[in-house]
Amino acid sequence: MQERNRILRVATENLLKKNDIKKVIVLLDKLHPADAAEIVSSLSEENQKRIFESWDVPHAADTLQEMDESEQVDIVELLSTPLVADIIEDMAADDVADLLGGLSKRDQERILTAMERKDAVEAMKLMAHKADTAGGLMTPEFIALTKGMAAQDSIELLRKKAPTAETIYYVFVVNKDNQLIGVMSLRDLIIAKPTERIENIMNPNVIFVDVNTDQEEVASVMSRYDLLALPVVDQEHHLLGIITIDDVVDVIEEEASEDIYRLGGVPREERLDIPISLSIRYRLPWMVFNLATAFLAAGVVSLFEKSIAKVVILAVFMPIVAGMGGNMGTQALTVVTRGIALGQLEFKKGLRVIAREIGIGSAIGFVTGVITAIIAYFIGANPYLGLVLFLAMIINLGIAGFSGAGIPIILRLLNQDPALGSGVIVTTFTDVFGFLSFLGLATLLIKLLI
Repeated sequence: MQERNRILRVATENLLKKNDIKKVIVLLDKLHPADAAEIVSSLSEENQKRIFESWDVPHAADTLQEMDESEQVDIVELLSTPLVADIIEDMAADDVADLLGGLSKRDQERILTAMERKDAVEAMKLMAHKADTAGGLMTPEFIALTKGMAAQDSIELLRKKAPTAETIYYVFVVNKDNQLIGVMSLRDLIIAKPTERIENIMNPNVIFVDVNTDQEEVASVMSRYDLLALPVVDQEHHLLGIITIDDVVDVIEEEASEDIYRLGGVPREERLDIPISLSIRYRLPWMVFNLATAFLAAGVVSLFEKSIAKVVILAVFMPIVAGMGGNMGTQALTVVTRGIALGQLEFKKGLRVIAREIGIGSAIGFVTGVITAIIAYFIGANPYLGLVLFLAMIINLGIAGFSGAGIPIILRLLNQDPALGSGVIVTTFTDVFGFLSFLGLATLLIKLLI
């Protein structure tokens, strides 16, 4: 697919060089909007402007919806206000709110003023909710039925409203006060008798979320119950909108990316195409923190300078113990952080999880300690050095299990992101205690090692 899009991008660029914008539009119209978005995003601003100004509104809207938020903002800044308003009005309401939310207040006002009043009001309602909540994800473009309707009448209503609805695979049922009271699948509605009342077909046990529910929990609910759409209600149980699976996939990708960035001490704002100066500014604080932790580990080593001077081979095996601890800590950190993100870890079981990871680390330390001791013996090291390596490996990998599990749990209890700097903190633990355990034991047994 990537190779295909690369070829199409080259073809598009060649057509633009020939100033054949009509053929460019014909080519892009044949593509899926996601592929068209990828190609258009790779072009110069001048060519992007030419394409959107020549495109029909529906295709332009479909493509703009598929672009990243930063790319959408760039496109909006290139185009005239009336054209932007026309394109945005053809987009899904939730996507409109997301796009406008990424603009400056000034740009929001000029675009909202140019939009149809109904569309502008709808967008502002959605923008009132936090972007990372159910309210920020939902769309008001859904179809709701009342319990007194007959199946045949409901199907006729669906036929009329389906073109503007986000999805009709699930049909939600409300009472006269617009409160959510039931749900049914399109299949159940179709196979029902034409005169059957909706209240006899619907399932009153509806899975829903509150409008202020965090997006991570929304994704967890939809994943747990295998839902294609999830209703969103307010405190009075009024049906406000629905969240569809495509939006949740975006959330899962966003949250996963954020966790990966945070584990590495990099803000999620950093991308490959931002200025070098910004990348330096984003990364430098964590690198300075890393430098401080490196000096801390070096300080521990300096405490045993005399022991290293007497038994120089200690310097050879030091990084092995610390490195193994770092790897073990990263494994524990990954498992526990993922468990927290997926809601698999109840904090009343936190101590049990920490104890489990300590046990796993110590057991792996026992095995790898034996292997390291044997290798040390065969390369001619003092047999007692093998004992030191064996014990240090058990101690440090046990500590690695403790820090890898304990740090994200503690961060979560403090209402912080468990991925926030966890990798850096865990590495500090394993380096410091790796050097401390190995060199400390070697110092205690120094007479046997000389």
